[in-house]
Amino acid sequence: MVDLDKYRESVRQIRQYAAAHNVSEMQTSEIFQICFQQLETKYSKKSNKSLKRLRVTLPFVLIFIILLYLNQSWLNILFIRISQNSIYPALYALRKIAVPIISLYPSLSEFYDEWCLIENPYFYINDMDCWPCTVAHSVLDLTGHNISRSFNIGIPYTIMENNTNVKMKDLVNLYWNNQDIFDEDAKRISSNNETFKKIHDAMDKRLDLFHTTSLTTHISWRINRMKPSRILRKLFPKPVETPNWWSQSTEKYIFIDESRSPPYLLPNPECSNIMIRCTAGARLIKLIPSSECTQHCRSLTILLSAGYTLWYNWWYWKPVSLPVYNATDISIGYLISFC
Repeated sequence: MVDLDKYRESVRQIRQYAAAHNVSEMQTSEIFQICFQQLETKYSKKSNKSLKRLRVTLPFVLIFIILLYLNQSWLNILFIRISQNSIYPALYALRKIAVPIISLYPSLSEFYDEWCLIENPYFYINDMDCWPCTVAHSVLDLTGHNISRSFNIGIPYTIMENNTNVKMKDLVNLYWNNQDIFDEDAKRISSNNETFKKIHDAMDKRLDLFHTTSLTTHISWRINRMKPSRILRKLFPKPVETPNWWSQSTEKYIFIDESRSPPYLLPNPECSNIMIRCTAGARLIKLIPSSECTQHCRSLTILLSAGYTLWYNWWYWKPVSLPVYNATDISIGYLISFC
């Protein structure tokens, strides 16, 4: 807001100065008029330039908005690909940067361990490209084959591994040797048996030695912190066949199932490229197409026995783990994701 009193005082002083130096009133008024004209010309040019730029830019903006509106399906597919190829590596780099900070302040990892978001059961992608699962008529066995960049992980496959069998006694020994770390950073489990509330319960009341009457106990152990994850690598190493352009997530799952453990849906971890390894026993894995691909793809079922890994992508598949008919031993599964 212009101070009019100050403006009037300045004009009065100019006129007084002009009169003191023999400048007539008419000449003073002419000087004011010339100054006003110069100011008007100066600011009108700026205004005209701004309007001209706006007239040139506005049509391009409108055309861009219309194209975006007409190509929503294409943009959705593009966004999915960009999010998979760019966002997750960025989060991986951020995790690497955070390692020294977490090492100095371990209590901060508790915030990362909590679920901040609730999975939306109504999430749906319109016109998603489902071709990776439309061409899948069975689960491929790619043992001994190198996975190239051109291979789409949406096509599920299995690989046989050597020296990856892990019995319940191996898991129990690892727990007792590192009990303090596991009880502090990875103590929570979920189970359909109320007897098992913490990982200590599962290791103390071993299902391989103390079977339940119904043989239907299922235990899911989620590990999402660095210390216990590093310890578990001794029993569950990174698969040799993992593409070198993938990075491994921190989040891991270990499933312990009795022979008649009922069907359950496998979780969706951080990254979409998933590997589940059977280290003991066997389970049937039924790959059900995601809701976006149900009309284009069909379900596949595979027997995942000890020593085999199954690879799939949760954008296209929602796997269910089922018991094997006439099985007698407990099964142990290990699930991890890659970005």
